[in-house]
Amino acid sequence: MRQKWTALVLAASRPGDPLAIAEKVSNKNLVDINGLSSLQRVIDALNEAPAIGQVLVSVENLDLVDEIKPKPEVLKASVRVVDTVRETLEKVGAPLLVVTGDHALLTAEMVETFLEKSTETCAEVSVALASKDVVSSAYPDVKRTYIKFAEGGYSGCNLFALATPNATGALDFWHKIDRNRKRPWVFLKSVDVWAFALYAFRRLTLDKAMERLSKKIGVKAVAIRMPMAEAAIDVDKVSDLYLVRKIVEQRHSSVKGA
Repeated sequence: MRQKWTALVLAASRPGDPLAIAEKVSNKNLVDINGLSSLQRVIDALNEAPAIGQVLVSVENLDLVDEIKPKPEVLKASVRVVDTVRETLEKVGAPLLVVTGDHALLTAEMVETFLEKSTETCAEVSVALASKDVVSSAYPDVKRTYIKFAEGGYSGCNLFALATPNATGALDFWHKIDRNRKRPWVFLKSVDVWAFALYAFRRLTLDKAMERLSKKIGVKAVAIRMPMAEAAIDVDKVSDLYLVRKIVEQRHSSVKGA
């Protein structure tokens, strides 16, 4: 029998978040998307995924999940995301799936695809990415940040799998990646000088980058290529919210017309 994963939903919102202000909510993950909050949609997707056994939510205010049904176990978020993840991993153990509360388009299929592929690689740490080709072919006008490797650009999907206790060795590096996600050369320079040089000349492939990263942190890390464009679309700003509402409405129309 396959071991169940614990899912940690990162749902803390920074003070003065433009999206939260625009939508008049206390936390951006509570924005309404066709009748359900973004956070509710994420939790629903996790509860529908057979691989998930328990769902935890980290927030800055424990009362924020009072309207979520069924109400998940709540954790007080630390100042740094990496500390929240580390503390959760120490508390509940591995395997741990980390997602974000603004991933309103998350589906059980995405979760299962990511975890199945992660398990197949026998990696200790996995990160989900979607290629620019996949995203742009489905949504030509969507604006995403892409890290440009030799074979093309990739965008993050806010899905991270920590399969073993050794995954804690990758968390400090994860913090560095998160701080420099719009400046990948800073992150790659800290991996090694050759990774930086290869990236600069568009000679570094995604898989080679992960191999070099694994050697640097002493933990096997892999990138999982997601086939769904929606995996790379979260609700981080007002323009994202309009797009996500449109996609959700199209999903509902497709279900009704089936």
